[in-house]
Amino acid sequence: MLVVHPASCCDVCLDPYSISSEAAHSPHAIACGHIFCLTCLRSLSLSACPLCREPFRPDRVKKLYLANPSKQDDAEQDAEQDTNDDQHASLLLHRVSLVSGEDTPDAEAVNVVAEVQEWLKSQSGNLNSHIPLRAAVTSLQRIKALQDQIEREKAECCRLRDKLRTCKLYADLDFKTSRVVEEGLLSRIQKIENEHAL
Repeated sequence: MLVVHPASCCDVCLDPYSISSEAAHSPHAIACGHIFCLTCLRSLSLSACPLCREPFRPDRVKKLYLANPSKQDDAEQDAEQDTNDDQHASLLLHRVSLVSGEDTPDAEAVNVVAEVQEWLKSQSGNLNSHIPLRAAVTSLQRIKALQDQIEREKAECCRLRDKLRTCKLYADLDFKTSRVVEEGLLSRIQKIENEHAL
């Protein structure tokens, strides 16, 4: 979970982010990684990042959930927030959230997962550290595995549909061929019966 600094604000409207459940002024991330309030993102005439101009899909905007800064004295809070590990974990967690969408290329998701796993291995041997990051990576891996399974099953469905279509075509051809053969045999039988009747 991100902890917002009291001075954090949207780069477009310069209003401070809201920590409450009010969605309009809470921070939202777009595909390029920049963060703005939802009001500003909705007011854009073109769906392009105001900073880097990279296009984004409005339905793929991700709300960032924030924690209130603790009531510790400011110096202690700043020292705690400024630890490199926590900052890096937050950055990695943010990157994991950005690559969790369906349209994210698999290679990009694999790179982020590998980077997170490598960083987690470099941390102290405590498996209980950075639990949100570990959970996010595990969830991302499950999501990508399910998406891969769905793609394989869709491909198998298409293959089976094509096979069924081919089988139906051959069945229709076999039926037509057998009808022609049957009609030919019936006409020969009729011809032979007519010859013997005389």
